[in-house]
Amino acid sequence: MTLRQNNCILRATAWALFGLGAAQGQTQDTSQNALLKGNYRFRHIAIQTVDVNGNPTEVTATFGLIVFDGAGNYTITGTQVDNTVSNGAAQAFNTTGTYAIGSNGTGYVSSPLYPTIYSDYDFGAVAQGVFTGSSTESEGQDSVLNDIFIAIPAATAPTNASFNSAYQTGVLDFAAGGIAAIKNALFKLSANGSGGFGTITVTGQASNQTPNAKTGTITQTVTGATYGFNSDGSATLTIPLPSGVTSANAMFTGTKTIFESSDGNFILGWTASGYDIFFGVKALAITGTDSITKGLYFTAGLEDSPSTTTGSGTDSYYGALSSFGDSAGDAIVHARINYPGYYSYDFGSDDVVQLNADGTIANPDFSGYQYIFGDAGQAFVGIGTFGNYALVVGMHAAAFSGTGVYLNPIGVVNAASYQPITASLAPGELITLYGSGLSPVTMTTPGGQAFKTTLGGVSVSIDSTPCPIYYVSPTQLAVIVPYEIANNQTGLANIQVSNNGTLSNTVQMYFQDSAPGVFSQNQLGIGFASALHAASSTLISSPNSPAQPGEYISLYLTGLGTVTPSITDGALGPSSTLSVADIYPGSLSVYFNDYTSGVTGVPGTIQYAGLAPGLAGLYQINVQVPATGLGSGDDVYVEIVTDSADINQIQIPFGSSAGSAVRTARPLRRGPRVKHDLR
Repeated sequence: MTLRQNNCILRATAWALFGLGAAQGQTQDTSQNALLKGNYRFRHIAIQTVDVNGNPTEVTATFGLIVFDGAGNYTITGTQVDNTVSNGAAQAFNTTGTYAIGSNGTGYVSSPLYPTIYSDYDFGAVAQGVFTGSSTESEGQDSVLNDIFIAIPAATAPTNASFNSAYQTGVLDFAAGGIAAIKNALFKLSANGSGGFGTITVTGQASNQTPNAKTGTITQTVTGATYGFNSDGSATLTIPLPSGVTSANAMFTGTKTIFESSDGNFILGWTASGYDIFFGVKALAITGTDSITKGLYFTAGLEDSPSTTTGSGTDSYYGALSSFGDSAGDAIVHARINYPGYYSYDFGSDDVVQLNADGTIANPDFSGYQYIFGDAGQAFVGIGTFGNYALVVGMHAAAFSGTGVYLNPIGVVNAASYQPITASLAPGELITLYGSGLSPVTMTTPGGQAFKTTLGGVSVSIDSTPCPIYYVSPTQLAVIVPYEIANNQTGLANIQVSNNGTLSNTVQMYFQDSAPGVFSQNQLGIGFASALHAASSTLISSPNSPAQPGEYISLYLTGLGTVTPSITDGALGPSSTLSVADIYPGSLSVYFNDYTSGVTGVPGTIQYAGLAPGLAGLYQINVQVPATGLGSGDDVYVEIVTDSADINQIQIPFGSSAGSAVRTARPLRRGPRVKHDLR
């Protein structure tokens, strides 16, 4: 097969990726372990066994005091209930464990349940003083562990009078440790400083009740709720039954325990004998605008979509939401997802997050979550909708800066998809690095030339292996991840910049065999793909040149991993004996998703997947657009699925009278993947 040498793709994408912008024995970055130090209150909800449909049958709820020593060790003194142990009676729970927090706040806390098993660790991040995480690597049919772990720094001596703020709060409740009456809801807790709350309007869903057909929600109203602080810093909440609602149908009622964070910005609570968790963020003190959402939020979530047939059941994840903060609500999502019985994978998507004045989002996002943002946008809490029961927490990452040659610890992204720092790297991936003092000049490697490992006196290494460099400037670099990191068995990659001999700080990321990202026409990672009609090498565009049923198109991307025959790092893709991606054909698929017509998961026939001939740092997939099933005139998402990643954030105009990259709501996931190498 002969492929055209499509130098015009460099003009189509402009390769202006800058519109915003093997180490054996390597260890986890612990440089910011001091971010977790002192007394914290925690809640851990864990699903440990599931039925044949993936729904929980054993739920373990743990809470108490966790003391971090600032050096990687913790001690827990707490209580645990498990619906399969002693009929759910409370048991004393005490343990010790370890943790590691890196330069950007990401890392892990070893699972309270299995503190010595690495695959069960709760991976996540510290931001705003709070750790949020989930056990995402416990893959395999015999190793179920889906959970959410939240720890907040304990306040010293809160009182009824000092507790006088309003908190936007989300709750997830596996009532009785199952799905018969699982529920989630959002509500505002407005403390009056004298032991009482204002009227609580609870809006959500419950599996034992029929919601409003249009909104998919149930609304209940609670009056007369009270609180009282105790000597240990906890508060006891007494929540009467909602008006006209029985105890079996109440979404939030009874006696609860809450703790306030030391800065007063967050609350964490639960029912001592229950299987619930609720988390609150201080409500907005100003009118909400889209701009306050701008930035990176570290996320963690636990959810279940109950089904007796083919439902997806439970899953958990950690990751990030990168919000543009614009009026369109543009955002990019990464989630490291763990399903029972399947291997974990990186999921990537675009998103829309548009804010109302009270901090709620105008509509559920593309994953079906309803969010509420807190004061100044420092955090958000979210729940699932329309039969997906979830609690999602997002904590705004810190604003990092430094002197000298400084690599922003959250400033490493896929150069095509802009998948954020929580996503994994892959061999051969083109990545963009942000920082300051990175280069004394602005230079670009000319098109059609191999990338060298120095440019303008700048070099970058990953695990001490030099990276081919495409672009340098004082604040941004673009480099290729060396193929050699595929030999690293640690699953950890250390990135460092040298500016004429002066070294930067080191940023650590995870890596895996593939991390696909398709280049977009707007160079933002969303909207229309920089894709060509394969027959003519002309740009697929709207409205004059959309993709047609049955034709082959060329997608240009990065992150498909190692290739055969192999090439030198940074070399041009060969034009004779083509370098084929090693994940193709067995571990690579392309799906076309027409959310406008409700037709999803339509496979395309791949003709070629590998390096783009005559170009450096670029991969190409030639794939046939389905001849049937897609709606003419629709904007269709092109989803790239590998053994370790699922990226669904780019579109092509299809058929006649195609539109303008209108993004429509869709589910979080297509389905579980079947292969992944452990980190």
